[in-house]
Amino acid sequence: MKKNSLIVSLVVIFTGLIIGGVIMFNSFPSKDESKYKEEQDRIVQYIENHVGLTDGKPVSKIEFIEFKQNDMTGTWRITTKINETYKISFTEDELGGEIETSNYSPKEFKENDDILENNIIDNVEIDYFEE
Repeated sequence: MKKNSLIVSLVVIFTGLIIGGVIMFNSFPSKDESKYKEEQDRIVQYIENHVGLTDGKPVSKIEFIEFKQNDMTGTWRITTKINETYKISFTEDELGGEIETSNYSPKEFKENDDILENNIIDNVEIDYFEE
């Protein structure tokens, strides 16, 4: 009888520890999540400083639709949709590295190596990528 109650007690304690660990693990954002948000903020800053729309319209919304690492090369690809219409991708050799544009139409975007002066994107709606 004592042996059965001891086993039941141990199972209850073990189950409680597992549930508590899962809750605690999921309640804190991971380092990767905060790093991904940092990278997305860097892309927003890059767009503000170096990318404009050829139609002259201001950037009002930036939606991140892809954020992934190429397993073969190790490079990162981040794709955005600007103003719910135009797609432009960015690549980095490593997170925090140099940002380069890729896969965009020059009919939609103009890129400048120098900082664009009149391309302030205050009050822009930003939809961050979440896995």
